[in-house]
Amino acid sequence: MNSNEVAMDEIQIDTNSLSAKDRAELEKAQPMWKMVLTQFLDHKLAVVGAVIIHLFLLISIFAGQIRSITGLDPDAQNVANRYLSPMTTAQVGQDVRETEVERYINAFPESADKIQKALLEKGLVQVAEADAIYDLASRDVKEAISSLQSLNLPEASDLISTFKNFETFHLFGTDELGRDVFIRLVYGTRVSMGVGVLVAIASALIGLLIGSLAGFYGGLIDTVLMRVTDALLSLPTIPVLIVMAAIDLTKLPWLKAIVSTSNESIFKMVIILCLFSWMTVARLVRGSILSIREREFVLAARTLGAKDSTIIVRHMFPNVIAPMLVSITLGVGESILFEAALSFLGLGIMPPTPSWGNMLNNAQELIYQAPFLAILPGILILLTTISFNYLGDGLQDAIDPKAIRR
Repeated sequence: MNSNEVAMDEIQIDTNSLSAKDRAELEKAQPMWKMVLTQFLDHKLAVVGAVIIHLFLLISIFAGQIRSITGLDPDAQNVANRYLSPMTTAQVGQDVRETEVERYINAFPESADKIQKALLEKGLVQVAEADAIYDLASRDVKEAISSLQSLNLPEASDLISTFKNFETFHLFGTDELGRDVFIRLVYGTRVSMGVGVLVAIASALIGLLIGSLAGFYGGLIDTVLMRVTDALLSLPTIPVLIVMAAIDLTKLPWLKAIVSTSNESIFKMVIILCLFSWMTVARLVRGSILSIREREFVLAARTLGAKDSTIIVRHMFPNVIAPMLVSITLGVGESILFEAALSFLGLGIMPPTPSWGNMLNNAQELIYQAPFLAILPGILILLTTISFNYLGDGLQDAIDPKAIRR
């Protein structure tokens, strides 16, 4: 009989010797991940926050597909249809119609000639043959589609599809330049959520590195790193961010190669927020490392000759992930708020790139004329920030050993 069989027999004997009550309690025992999940699901607001965050993340990921399905362009302007109310249907401008018709004629020249001749033969247009489709496109969309359908030509199906795109439905109305608010909110979700998540991850990595070095080695390294951390924490955040946001990154030679005019504002926002958002994580990690480095398993690893890097990465990092995860979730909401504040002041994400903050900035002078332009991005910022805060609160309760109900 080998050692495994002996151990199994001993376990069996111990289990059989238990009382019925103890055996029932043993059968009810759950693995740790299940207890954490159950504890998290008990926090209803955290679950709601997690659902909202996942919804916004899906919108960010599939923004391009939403654009293709709706046929809306976040940068397409239609000055004739400014400040439209939500749930409104509008027709695109004449310049867009002419561009689309020209594209169709170049793509299907033979079909276009056949349609133009049929329009003239039926007397539906009274212009030169070359201008027949252009004249039809200048009319009401429904009237133009009805005229094309009356031709009974299979070649007209593609042109009818093109004409249908001349009429757009605006779920949340249009802004001061006639741009669709819904699709701009969708792309604003991608920018704001992307900046928040990137900053939270980057600040977590920086804070993890600095906090681990300070807590593990102590002494002079701890003193220097923590004094730098305290100095940055003592700075007034918003004024410093405003000053940093005014820097032109394209003037710096070592950044000029990777920063272009189109992505400068986003790149700048991520860098600025990363520089001033890692301090809380660093102090949190340092405190956890200080309490862990004298534990028996760390002393055992040192005795066995493990390197410092091995002890930090393999033995200490797993023990600080839980509190750091809570800090990351709270940091995402804070980063989104800072991005929105700087964009609202005109120092964050620059138009025409949409973000929730610069959409608020554009709407501040139109609060009475078109209040929905300010209300909608404001609600999204509020929902996202509260959702991340509740998610962090729920994770803190779920992974706290003292709060877990076994």
